[in-house]
Amino acid sequence: MATRTLVFAYLGCVLVSKLADGNEHPDFRYVPFVVVCFVLPFWYVSGRARGPWLRWPWLLLLAQCAVTYLGFAVFQDRWVGGVSGLLGGLVLLVVRSPWSWWLFGLLAGAEISVWLVVGLPYQPPVNAAYWVLNVFGNVSVGLFGLTRLASLVERLESTQDVLAGAAVMAQRLATANDVRTTIMRRLEQLGEHVRNALTHGPVAELTELRLAGEAARAAAASARHIVTEMPAPPELGSTDGIERVTPALVRRIVAAVVVLYGVQYLLNLTAPSAGGTTASVATTAPAVLVAVTMILLQLRHARFRPGGELPPGWPWTLGAQAVLSFVAYPVFGVASTGFLAFLGGSILLLIERPLRWVLFGAVLASLPMLTLLNPADLAGLPFRFQLQWSVYAASTLGGAGLLVYGLSRFNRTAGELDIARRQLALVAVTSERLRIAQDAHDTLGLGLSTIALKSDLARTLLERGDPRAHREMVHMLHLARTVASDAESIVQSAPALDLDAEIATARDVLTTAGVTTTITRTDIPLDATTESELAAVLREAITNILRHSAARECRIELVRGDSQVSLVIDNDGAPSGRGAARGHGLANIAARAARMGGSMSTEADGNRFILATYVPAEPGATT
Repeated sequence: MATRTLVFAYLGCVLVSKLADGNEHPDFRYVPFVVVCFVLPFWYVSGRARGPWLRWPWLLLLAQCAVTYLGFAVFQDRWVGGVSGLLGGLVLLVVRSPWSWWLFGLLAGAEISVWLVVGLPYQPPVNAAYWVLNVFGNVSVGLFGLTRLASLVERLESTQDVLAGAAVMAQRLATANDVRTTIMRRLEQLGEHVRNALTHGPVAELTELRLAGEAARAAAASARHIVTEMPAPPELGSTDGIERVTPALVRRIVAAVVVLYGVQYLLNLTAPSAGGTTASVATTAPAVLVAVTMILLQLRHARFRPGGELPPGWPWTLGAQAVLSFVAYPVFGVASTGFLAFLGGSILLLIERPLRWVLFGAVLASLPMLTLLNPADLAGLPFRFQLQWSVYAASTLGGAGLLVYGLSRFNRTAGELDIARRQLALVAVTSERLRIAQDAHDTLGLGLSTIALKSDLARTLLERGDPRAHREMVHMLHLARTVASDAESIVQSAPALDLDAEIATARDVLTTAGVTTTITRTDIPLDATTESELAAVLREAITNILRHSAARECRIELVRGDSQVSLVIDNDGAPSGRGAARGHGLANIAARAARMGGSMSTEADGNRFILATYVPAEPGATT
């Protein structure tokens, strides 16, 4: 049952129980007054159009107060007990804590004071006085507890991405620190060596360029292995504390409900209302034992267990509750039926739907049948009143059963949702770790490999006395700044790459490496995501050529077909006897193609290796 529906069902049961009040009334003139008292609580529980509750909460509380105490003024001791609890529940919901609890305490004091002034609804006074406070407290904490817990569960449902986002940000921060202490530190060393080469003599230039190349290769190795060196996922904590608030709130409300019912049960035994049977000392002890056992069994059934596991031996403990709920009836009459609420709540918690609702209805239907046995409590009363009392008792216990079930169910739901949120966060962190590792491998690898190659080329040119060595060193500094920027963007979010820039870089680095490069490209409109992913694919493919091949010729082709765009990279440097083995680079390319709703294929023919990536042609068609 949905959270709001359950709250409505509970409030509906309370309404029926108040309309069929268990105390005698000369007529039904009180009914419209009771209905009016339920208007504002139903409005608040619905969650719709709550603007006035936010703007004029005190005005609406005063309206509820007026209709509540109007009933006392009109009907005196024939007013319906427990209706005032609606005002108490609204105060707890609307007024900020701790003032709400102070005001609730004042209302509880006003409740018993007013009843003492107008006259208690039945005798003896001690039982009646406690009953009016009991029913006031039950309705108040029931309305407050179920409504507040429904709101907390809805907040859990609506903020599942919050914890995941916080966990991802924590992972990014941890990875950023790792990147800064490995790759960024080596890039700083690289830049320092290149600047030294530009400002010192020829002998120092060669040494500094060699050291710059070593720093670039060490940084490239760190980028390739960042997935294994990445810091562990951070501990997933709460972002809003809801999962800590919910169980504590449930425990307090359940304890209050159990204590209120337990004390009322003992009073019904020791100081029964007129017509009831007073328990002897010999029967009171077993009755107290029954009460304690029922409470312990109920708490056992209501306990939250991860994964929705039911308590061991629950059929036996549920059966024990069923037996104990009825065994005392022949001795104590209607006073012993209060624990049917616990039996109904346990049935709803432990039995699978829809059977649970059938059995729950059977428990409530048992009350009219027990009434037909004419217990001493109801002996001699008119049949009309016995029927009215049966409806009152069934709806009261139905509401109490829904309250017990709702509190326990919401507690379980909150626990399950919190587990789901943490699992979602863990999945998000794992995905982010893979994304960072993939982008570090693909995005940084080419730039660092290019710097290493240019350091070798610059050393060769220096040895020849070629003035182009100075230009290559300047270009190394520019590439180092670009790689540093890429490293920062990787740990912040997925970097957006420019395909034109990557094609130009590919031509430059391949030419530097002595590879004759032919590029064929048609003018193709691409959305930003597709362009960035294809740029990353090209970057990774060129990195693989530089690292794993002895290519002297490379062909890059970007064309559009009827329904797809194809990026083909063909080189003649595949080692003899090597197949289309898949390393991290090819796996990353395949993952990127799949993410765009496309595919990747490889083909090895002699010393030629062809890598083809296909993606949807329409902009925005990525998945």
